[in-house]
Amino acid sequence: MSLKRSHSQWPEGIPSFIRQHKEPVEWKDIDAATRAWRHFVRERWVGGDTADQQKRDLIEQWATADQEFRDGYQSRAPEDEPSFFDGPEMKALLAKAILGLFPWEEGWEFYGEEMVMFLPLEGNQDILETFKLQQSVARPHFLDMHMALDGTVLFKYCGPNLIIDDRTLETGLGLWVEFDTNGVYRTAYRVQIMSSDHADLYRYVGPGNQKPLWLAFEYIESYYYPNLPEDRDLKLILEDKPVDMRKAIVDIYMGGDVNLVDEYAPGFREAEEAGNGLAIGFDLRGILANDGSPLKIIDYERP
Repeated sequence: MSLKRSHSQWPEGIPSFIRQHKEPVEWKDIDAATRAWRHFVRERWVGGDTADQQKRDLIEQWATADQEFRDGYQSRAPEDEPSFFDGPEMKALLAKAILGLFPWEEGWEFYGEEMVMFLPLEGNQDILETFKLQQSVARPHFLDMHMALDGTVLFKYCGPNLIIDDRTLETGLGLWVEFDTNGVYRTAYRVQIMSSDHADLYRYVGPGNQKPLWLAFEYIESYYYPNLPEDRDLKLILEDKPVDMRKAIVDIYMGGDVNLVDEYAPGFREAEEAGNGLAIGFDLRGILANDGSPLKIIDYERP
């Protein structure tokens, strides 16, 4: 099991001239829309120990170039151009949020490498609008971010993401999001992770089944929100009921016996009792996967 956290490599933050594409592009068309960019990168790439700085330089050059320059690369690019927490209280709340993901049944792997949980971004502002930029431009990830002919950014990895932000840590409401290829969110839903229903949702969209998130949302909306108008704003974020994450896990978890917490996180309940509901000082590495491996928190680093 792993959590991944993002760090910006831009000294002054992501420059304002690096813009997300105005309209989404069909996933199948991203390679065609970014063909010139990939040709530009391959032509200019020199390798070595300054890869991260090179990526930032290439992004800046492409974003600020005049259109004639980018059109020149488009004309030369082959049609088949290949693709390529702070403080003890926050840590205690994060540990509880992680444990809320467990299905509390023997024999289930509760988390997989294919579906990671993202920690709060720097500043935690406008998370829906900035997530893809922070995920794949703050530390440039060339397998996800590509640049279109007009100098804007497009993204290839738009599958469901589970984001744990400050609000999650206080209310248990995790943020499931799917994005369009221009990095603007398509669908978002605040799901109560301190519930066995969330474990069922994870099984549906996670590594075992990998169903599209919108299918899960259709079920959620029909079951939990049967009276929604058909013409409702699809950008409206539905929300489950919040819980008080400062209470002990046994008092707020809904729909399951959480006695297995003693196996998943030895000492957690004792730490909660001592901290009046918050497991102050509990080491996140004390949370174990079903195979006994400790939790890993790693920086989000990709090519």
